[in-house]
Amino acid sequence: MQITLQQIGKKATLLVVSLSVLLTGIATAGMKTADAREEYVAHSPAFIDTNGHWAAKEIGIATKKGLIKGFPEGTFKPEQTVTQEQFLSLIERVIPSFTGHEPDSSIKETYLQAAAGRWSEKTYHHLSSAGIMPSGKPTDSITRLEAARALLAAIGHQSEGEKYRGTTAKFFTDLSVENETQVMTVYPAYKMGILAGFPDGSFRPDDKINRAQAVVLLNRLETKISELYPGNVSESEKKAMTQAVSSFVGDVMEKQKIRRFDDLVAYVKKNNLPVSESFLREHFSFMQYEVYDYVRFPQFNELMYFAKIGMNKYRMTVQYYAGDLGGSVDRTFYLSSSDGKTFRLIGKDE
Repeated sequence: MQITLQQIGKKATLLVVSLSVLLTGIATAGMKTADAREEYVAHSPAFIDTNGHWAAKEIGIATKKGLIKGFPEGTFKPEQTVTQEQFLSLIERVIPSFTGHEPDSSIKETYLQAAAGRWSEKTYHHLSSAGIMPSGKPTDSITRLEAARALLAAIGHQSEGEKYRGTTAKFFTDLSVENETQVMTVYPAYKMGILAGFPDGSFRPDDKINRAQAVVLLNRLETKISELYPGNVSESEKKAMTQAVSSFVGDVMEKQKIRRFDDLVAYVKKNNLPVSESFLREHFSFMQYEVYDYVRFPQFNELMYFAKIGMNKYRMTVQYYAGDLGGSVDRTFYLSSSDGKTFRLIGKDE
């Protein structure tokens, strides 16, 4: 396992400048930090420099949705590179909303200090609880490798990288299978269709991403979320699913302080809890060892995805930061319900 308030200014000039905030990071004088993250949404502007561009259609789609903005003079500047803070703000616009929580001291010192006082500070704090954090400074250009890492976290699939741990398969000419960190990021992103390679067989992990490429990735992110989390799950079902899992985890780990697997199984049976042994094995198998470290569970106010994958079967994925031991983690829970109100915690293959 790996990691909108709308303000319309009184003057036209303020409105025009605000349209460039998202991808330029330029803070308009007098605007609050939150305003820099939630600009006025303009519809379908015609950019004078995208006609005939290879990404013109993608840029038009994202613009109509209000996900991206242009510059005051009517340009989009598709070849201009994108910074890490700009890329994070794009991701924040596409993923589901979530409350999040106060980052721990380690995150603050390691990832958030560089964003202190910047227009992107709120975005960094918000996404940190979901474990969506690039490795460089906010003003550093985002590379293809860092974009892949952030996008995998944004769809709750960093754990896909585990499939390629120790692989000898060489997908790209410029990626060594000995570089496990890169392989476990690039391979799943490529296989899932998030980022593609180049005609010459390379991936170019250190290449910088420009605005046009960022738009394409943004549209892919939105599409991939729909593909990975199908089914119409109502808000009441989401709430009931979250409560079922979080209350059980909180009870056994915090209230009962159970630390041995046999004790856990006995506790579930004694109290006739709606939890299968398969579920326990999938999430509490670490308790079977005499000495263990375990990746802490989510607080369930982080980034969450819900899917209905069968007649009475549901899936809930939580993307979160699990501390220094776990880092950025996605954890998936399976549940069953016949009425969408009461849920039983089950194993993946049940």
